[in-house]
Amino acid sequence: MNARKSTRHLPVIGIALEPAGWHPAAWRLQGHTPSELFTAPYWSALLHDIDASGVDFVTFEESIGLQSSDFRAMDSKQDQVRGRLSPVALTALAVFGTQQLGVIAARNLTHNEPYSIATEIASLNLLSGGRVGLRAQITSRSIDTQHFVRPQPVPDLKESDIYCPEKVGTRLAPVFSDATESIEILRALWSTWAEDALHDGTDGRFLDISQISAQPITTATFGIAGPLGVPVAKDMQPVVLALAHHAHVPYRLATAAADVILVTPTPNGNGVTIGDVLAAVETECDAVQRDLIEKPLTILVDLVVFLGATHAEAVQKKRALDELSGAPYLSDTDVFVGSVGELVRRIDELVVAGAHGVRLRPAVNGSDIPLVLQQLTAAFGSNSRVVTLRERLHLGSLEIASAI
Repeated sequence: MNARKSTRHLPVIGIALEPAGWHPAAWRLQGHTPSELFTAPYWSALLHDIDASGVDFVTFEESIGLQSSDFRAMDSKQDQVRGRLSPVALTALAVFGTQQLGVIAARNLTHNEPYSIATEIASLNLLSGGRVGLRAQITSRSIDTQHFVRPQPVPDLKESDIYCPEKVGTRLAPVFSDATESIEILRALWSTWAEDALHDGTDGRFLDISQISAQPITTATFGIAGPLGVPVAKDMQPVVLALAHHAHVPYRLATAAADVILVTPTPNGNGVTIGDVLAAVETECDAVQRDLIEKPLTILVDLVVFLGATHAEAVQKKRALDELSGAPYLSDTDVFVGSVGELVRRIDELVVAGAHGVRLRPAVNGSDIPLVLQQLTAAFGSNSRVVTLRERLHLGSLEIASAI
């Protein structure tokens, strides 16, 4: 693998936002009624505080159907948060309510049209001055297809598949392949306007139509007509993130098509370490012949965090939350329980190992996010002089996507 030169950067710090937090019982400790979690004032206040800190970006999740504790069916639980606002709507709220924060919206590539996604994300990125990105997401639940008039087929996962990333990746390989091609189409659509397509208007011309490509965009499976209706300059093409669990197929999508990969080591679960993850990512970069000097790949570690003023306080907090929900909290990634000082050391270890930073999943927004904003960002400093999301994610200069 052609690695980038080792350059010392501040670690990237992102926060994955859920309505109350990532623990199922988080809403019961928030001090907000359920309906308040779906209001603009609640989200605006949260985003305002994060924007004023040194955090680099936030992400908004997308739901197709209601959340469920049962992967293959809707459950009947009434004591957990159900429902999410549109990530596109929340991104728009963030764009106009913050000054420097990067904002990343998850969009489902399995059932949504690439042209619509390309338009939404490019529009928001343009309005924000380059602060918006896309988290490319697939549908892994076959029950989600019932919400669409023309759904794409999604294989049913067996009970034995669900907790094994390699089995999930293998069974959903066609879905991952289609998503990779969808990202190719997105990048091609974002490249249909040349840098100088728009004029300054002094000669009476709004644009030079010859600088806008209407050539068909085709992949191995799909075809679509350009151009995109939004004028996307080369330096304003949105960043694409992909979350990849420790398995060949999701790593292949991320290394082939994404700018940023979110990884999920689980050293305390199945023993998968950050070293194992980085080695697998390197192998896949070699397999897809990705030159990391020409096409950088930022690697961020997903961490669920239960924070306290002390380690003991954090442990007690998680214990209390688990008692409220009636079961120990389980996650698809590593779960950190401890003080902010201990979290700083964990992030340092991950960066020394080769990661570029973290995306934190706060267990409880109301208690974990303030500790991150007050103490974690003070420990690492901030990229306050950096303007675009691409710069915040250490991606350097943009290599324009090749025509497909």
